[in-house]
Amino acid sequence: MAIPEEFTQVAVEAASQGSSYKEFHKSGEPYRSLIDANPWLRPPDADKPLEWDAGWYYDTTIGRLHPDWQDVDLPRPTKTLAQLQNDFVHWGYCLIEDGVSAKQCERLRSRVEKQAQAERELGIAHVSPAQQHLWALVNKGEVFEQCMEHDPSAVQAGPLLECLLDGFVGQGWDHLSFISNISFPGCHPQGMHQDQALIAPYTTEVPVLVNQVYILQDVDQTNGGTLVIPGSHKVMGENGKNFGPLPKPINLEAPAGTIMLMDGRLLHGGAANRSKQLRYILTNSVVRPFIRQQECFHLTIRPDILARASDKFLFRCGFQANAGRSLVEGYGYAGSSRVGDPNGAIENSRKAMDKGTYQWVGELDPEDLDGVDARQFTLGRIQQDCETRRGKRMDALIAQMNLRLKG
Repeated sequence: MAIPEEFTQVAVEAASQGSSYKEFHKSGEPYRSLIDANPWLRPPDADKPLEWDAGWYYDTTIGRLHPDWQDVDLPRPTKTLAQLQNDFVHWGYCLIEDGVSAKQCERLRSRVEKQAQAERELGIAHVSPAQQHLWALVNKGEVFEQCMEHDPSAVQAGPLLECLLDGFVGQGWDHLSFISNISFPGCHPQGMHQDQALIAPYTTEVPVLVNQVYILQDVDQTNGGTLVIPGSHKVMGENGKNFGPLPKPINLEAPAGTIMLMDGRLLHGGAANRSKQLRYILTNSVVRPFIRQQECFHLTIRPDILARASDKFLFRCGFQANAGRSLVEGYGYAGSSRVGDPNGAIENSRKAMDKGTYQWVGELDPEDLDGVDARQFTLGRIQQDCETRRGKRMDALIAQMNLRLKG
């Protein structure tokens, strides 16, 4: 049968005038307007030495020493919930004092240091000219699993963190990723960026991403305390541009054990490390569940960790499906998006795959079903064993449909 001429590749290309929203998608925002309005924010050439005393964004200091910020009441480490909430909303970040205890901080840093060194020595480390990124922390120490659940035995501010995150990004959030950022001595800075730019050029009035930054050693302008432009999460330009002129950034100053919560819209970046030592932080990003996770936890998590995982842990790593996300052969469509709901528990599918016993439903023909049983397919077994919404009512609906079709 001939394909209508209008559907041929040649005809489609000739008639096409491009996407109705091409200009929006190709706008380059938010970074085009950011650099146009603030050329001093242009990232340095990675192959050239850094220029100091030339007005570039990375040539800065901590807030209390910065001439533009020293008289401003910027966020300081505190344990007071109301102050943390106010700081986050007004400045785009807040600092939890002693979020991890000295002992907890040492445990985290020791595990990171040993893992990072081992990966470098094996030649499997993820490195750039500026940083080593230690990915998949979920697999690299029980302490990291505990952090992801905000277990007070690993993160003494766990209950406070849960309250703040639920308020800032909304309940039912997922982990986007959990990594360690290790800055090398003498490294170049990152370009100033928004982590929420993963949805760019779309903008939102509230964050869909919040970062938890674990400060594992004292940070300041010398060893590369994170660069931030306080309040930049609320600064929008005119005439459809994302950014106009901006104030100067500062280096974060915070003692070891602080946990920084940062709005995903806040302009920030890894700073130049002018010390002679590695600088360690952990970054655990959480997002609204409609956002695709940066780390594919479905494939990343080790089988033994999956086997002992709590319902809370599984939920936050994306193993709870519903009609809108993470279905496995349709299983999970009846999920409620609640922790522990068996109707969306797709870890059952992953466990069968780990064992090498998963049997997919392939091509079927009603004339060839003799000797075929639903339980020979993993989907059928999980449906019958786990779905509380399946049973006599579902069987009755299927029977009713078959009866109508035969009639």
